[in-house]
Amino acid sequence: MRWAIPPDKRVAMAIMKLASPSSLRYIEDQFDVAACMVGLATHEVCQLFKEIAANKIIHLVNPQQVIDAFNEKGFPNCVEALEGTHIPVLCSEGGGRTYTNRKGYAFMILQAMVDHQGWFMNMYIGVGCQRS
Repeated sequence: MRWAIPPDKRVAMAIMKLASPSSLRYIEDQFDVAACMVGLATHEVCQLFKEIAANKIIHLVNPQQVIDAFNEKGFPNCVEALEGTHIPVLCSEGGGRTYTNRKGYAFMILQAMVDHQGWFMNMYIGVGCQRS
């Protein structure tokens, strides 16, 4: 009988399976486990992600109403509108220069989703990508 596969190894196998077109056989060889364990670990990790995200997923009260309204505006099969932008920010001397966009200024990211009436459904604000 073999030892149980540690959680970090299960997550690593699942991420490799989900993030690449690698075969179960390849992942099996990389982690020294049976192919069925790769499939099982992937299923378990996906279930865990589903449980974690259950309370954080945006739910529309009446999706068909939103779809119909977007359709009337000329956007068929649309449920929400998504947009993002870079917002310039001022940084202290020497601070924040690692968070610059391709135009050379420090920024924060704003991403927003709106429904057919322009009501905000979700919003994300965060720092930009760190440059190396």
